[in-house]
Amino acid sequence: MPELPAANRSSRRFGLICGIIASTLWASVWVCVRYLVSVRGLDPIFTAAIRFGIGGAAAVLFMLATGRGRDLLAARSQLGPLAALGGIGIFGMGIFVFFSGRYTASINSSLIMNSNAIFIGVLAFMVGERVSWLRFVGLLTGLIGCAVILLGQRGEATVGSNDLLGGALALGGAVCWASYTVFGKRPVRKVGGIAGATVTLVVGAALLAILAVVRHGVSPLDGPEIAVLCFLGIFPTAGAMLLWYRALDLIDASALGPTQYIAPVFSTLLGWWLLHEPVGPAFLAGTAIVMVALHLSTKE
Repeated sequence: MPELPAANRSSRRFGLICGIIASTLWASVWVCVRYLVSVRGLDPIFTAAIRFGIGGAAAVLFMLATGRGRDLLAARSQLGPLAALGGIGIFGMGIFVFFSGRYTASINSSLIMNSNAIFIGVLAFMVGERVSWLRFVGLLTGLIGCAVILLGQRGEATVGSNDLLGGALALGGAVCWASYTVFGKRPVRKVGGIAGATVTLVVGAALLAILAVVRHGVSPLDGPEIAVLCFLGIFPTAGAMLLWYRALDLIDASALGPTQYIAPVFSTLLGWWLLHEPVGPAFLAGTAIVMVALHLSTKE
């Protein structure tokens, strides 16, 4: 395989770094969701609406503060595709993720959701993106690593959980996110990753807010809940989403997707530290496999 020019290598490296940072930020989502929905008893849709509402507002403010207001206006040329992506990747994924957090441990939800890299690889291949055999091996290896960690947790019961239902909901979220990533590639490269992500956040948040009001899920918030929601909306939502679509502007979806294998590792550690969810030897073995998978699946 011919060596990439230095400029292309630099852009690709920056794209991978953006993806890894985004995925690391997402590691905190599951712990926050578990706390807000299961511990504090907030409605999942209302929680998702507040999360993405704060994220959308933060993204718009960021664009205005950095002089990108014109980019946001220019994104109107792709409003239809971006609105559809917001409906799938923000609204659809948000529903699945927050209900999943009600029924199963944050470790389980995170592992299943973040194994969506395999779906990204398959969808990318189906829409014509070149996916090498080595990348597919890496994707499958990463899936095995996630499975090792997940199976290592099966013997530990979580009070009030329904792992089968929670896992199925997380799988639905994985498919939504894979679609958001793969089908977002074309409009993102027309309007820019930051502008594209901002539009999808705003659209998805609006849809979630409407649903929360319709199902009477809105409730008053106290100080700790507001603090967690602000963190959730700014860092692993606005920050991570902007980085993710910025990365997609630079590298292929099949190379970006595997960076999400980092998230379950950090999410498991956070669940162990903050929620006292068990971690066993399988976590160490699975983490080692994930690291190998990340190397294989992002190698050019």
